[in-house]
Amino acid sequence: MIAIIHYGEIGLKGKNRRSFEEKLAANVRKALLPAKPEVKIEQKRVIAEGKFAESNVCEKLGKVFGIEWFAIAEECRPELESIWKCVKKNLKRVEGKTFAVKTRRSDKNFPMKSMELSGEIGGRIQEETGAGVDLDNPEATVWILVLQKKAFVYFEKLKGRGGLPVGVGGKVLCLMSGGIDSPVAAGMMMKRGCEVDFLHVHPFEKNAEVGGSKIEKLVRELDSWQHRKGKLLVVPYNRFYARTGEVERKYELVVFRRYLYKLAEKVALENGYGGIVSGDSLGQVASQTLENIGAAQHGLEIPVFRPLVSMDKMEIVDWAEKMGTYVESIKDYQDCCSLVAVNNPVTKAKKEIVEKYYGEMEGEKLVLESIGEMGEIE
Repeated sequence: MIAIIHYGEIGLKGKNRRSFEEKLAANVRKALLPAKPEVKIEQKRVIAEGKFAESNVCEKLGKVFGIEWFAIAEECRPELESIWKCVKKNLKRVEGKTFAVKTRRSDKNFPMKSMELSGEIGGRIQEETGAGVDLDNPEATVWILVLQKKAFVYFEKLKGRGGLPVGVGGKVLCLMSGGIDSPVAAGMMMKRGCEVDFLHVHPFEKNAEVGGSKIEKLVRELDSWQHRKGKLLVVPYNRFYARTGEVERKYELVVFRRYLYKLAEKVALENGYGGIVSGDSLGQVASQTLENIGAAQHGLEIPVFRPLVSMDKMEIVDWAEKMGTYVESIKDYQDCCSLVAVNNPVTKAKKEIVEKYYGEMEGEKLVLESIGEMGEIE
């Protein structure tokens, strides 16, 4: 079986395009495991050939960022009769439907122009099936692709996820909660070419208890979108909780967010991450205001990416459903943010007050102690 894979945004990359193509090809190979297809870059497209079921390959390629569209195709010689033979054995796809034939020639030495080849093949289809032609809104389309040494015929284009191949945009660290938002934020950064690892502050007595929880399940589902095993770093919540007596109740959530950012910043700087990822969406809950976000991240030395910032909840849910994280995300879990939630949180936090409380609870020392207790779920 052969899959023809077309990219979109990669085509705009100029001198860097080849490295993007190679990363896309590498990700296609990983996505199609355990099959070991031959994956080649040919004339601004990626072609994968191997032994795999059509439904399986379609599902897996649907999780490869960087693909604009793909098709399951049949290969033939770049000759009229060979192309017709390939079309003829698939005429059941056209019978009883209006159709169009669309040809693209990358090999301009082919003796027929694209419209001539489409007309010739279309005429033969009409003779064989009696099907009507509709070039504007056909019920079935026959696509023909002519390259220099081979040709392909296919009958369906499947839409990809777009974006850039994971791995071309560096590595980021995602603050992972137990809700819907943070897995979607991670997925959106993957779509921009980033490899994503995860940091989770948990409510358990032992780090090992995160293993097998919904957090690990969400991370492993996200792994299937980045074609690598993301690190899941875990830190116990109890040290922060032990010091919350220093903080005014309505400020507790903002100070906790400050602690999370400072913790993530320290881990990121020590491990070569280019940024922190957060699932914040502006105004979604009372605490997610410009003032609160600004106070929580004030003075960080590393970028904080918030890909959900302009999205509403239904858009986020739609993303979660498409990525396969929604069902797991809505299962019960004692997320640490819920432990510090109050009915009337501050909505216009002042940076000076947040810094005052953070200093009183010895936030920098707390971060170092937390990192000392940090573990990884393998």
